[in-house]
Amino acid sequence: MVKWFMTGNRWFLTAVGIGVIALAALLFFLVSCRGSNENIAYVYHFNPSAQRLEAEVRQMPAEGSLIEATVRFMHSGPVSGALISTWPYEFAPYPEDLFLAIMPEGSMLLAFIKPVFYEIPPLAQSLFKGALVHTMESLVERAFPHITEIKILVTDNHHHAFDILMLSLTAEEGDEIPDVPWLIYDGTFSISNDPSLSRALITPLTFNNLHFVDETGTGLIVKTHESDEVDFHTEERIRYALLLLINDFRPEGAMFPIPTETAIHDVILDQNDIFINFSADFMSRFVGGRNLAELMIYSIVNTLTIEFTAPHRVHFLIDEQQYESFHGVEYFDQPFERDDTFLLSYIQEREQQPWGEWEPQE
Repeated sequence: MVKWFMTGNRWFLTAVGIGVIALAALLFFLVSCRGSNENIAYVYHFNPSAQRLEAEVRQMPAEGSLIEATVRFMHSGPVSGALISTWPYEFAPYPEDLFLAIMPEGSMLLAFIKPVFYEIPPLAQSLFKGALVHTMESLVERAFPHITEIKILVTDNHHHAFDILMLSLTAEEGDEIPDVPWLIYDGTFSISNDPSLSRALITPLTFNNLHFVDETGTGLIVKTHESDEVDFHTEERIRYALLLLINDFRPEGAMFPIPTETAIHDVILDQNDIFINFSADFMSRFVGGRNLAELMIYSIVNTLTIEFTAPHRVHFLIDEQQYESFHGVEYFDQPFERDDTFLLSYIQEREQQPWGEWEPQE
């Protein structure tokens, strides 16, 4: 009995020991993975001969300010001998004299830059802004997920600039909004298709909300298209989306009433409005009645007002002129807003369901 107890107890203690070791190993693995994921940043540098940005992975320190550490990495230059620093030493006294401060404020990251920024050529300015935004994006998505936008400001006194900026952001309707002339970048971390990036760093841009006229001519359907050739600027992305609707993308189940001869003279963004100036072919070569004309118009309007966050209204111009009607569609000279009622019923049902939970009906 004693022998059995001692043997059983030994096996029990051995099992407990193995379990403790396994648990410790698992915890170490999880902590290591967590640290490696959250404490790295992609630091962007540029090669002037290629006029492009490249990225390096840098391990962040476990303690201290991650933002300050990231800036130090940008200051110190790349590890790779194939790249040079993001800071153009030949044009200005970088790196020490460039930054006044970088600070989080709510959902924003504010970067205050000295006026010496204006002493460097436009290309270097553009590369610097891109390098800073991309580098900070790689940091905040891991360590500060609540930060969704960045503002870069040129100023002599970041405390004074901060006060004015906060006044402009908190101004209510009717208040006099302070002028912020030194705001050189204001936007979300959404420049993944920055043309200054190396082609290897540019990810394909997906258009998720291209609205086409259904092949039966009774409603609109939604199609997705992916491209790695489109410029990241909103105006160029809008122009590209329009070309997809006209002729460059012919998905199954769609018809294409926009005349293929249509040229896009101009795309202009003005706050919440977008103005599209088509050639006369858009109107003169269209074949169809009022219903098809209305569907065609809303295939454009819905695509642009859903796919792009800035514009909410679309204005149509034909050779820079506005017309009161278009093949029976009245008020063609007025701005159009998104209208989901033109979507076919099964598309409407899908759009109303959380992603991944919709199943096609039998």
